[in-house]
Amino acid sequence: MTHDERKRRVHVSLGEPGSGPSPEELADAGLDVDERLDAIGVVTGWADDAAVERLRSIDGVTVEPETDVQLPPPDAPVQ
Repeated sequence: MTHDERKRRVHVSLGEPGSGPSPEELADAGLDVDERLDAIGVVTGWADDAAVERLRSIDGVTVEPETDVQLPPPDAPVQ
């Protein structure tokens, strides 16, 4: 699935598993839902900056943008 370049991958924490808004409500706020991790109360997806702000305004929701981590190759010198 391709996404608009303005959107970034985000992790939405819903607090206690089984509580908080439904994935449909998150989609209405602008989240392109990718995965539902119901057991841990997390939904992952894609959102632009405006959608991130709308998501953050929902009570009990925490939004964390995904960050990239670059590891050195296995044969790189130890730092």
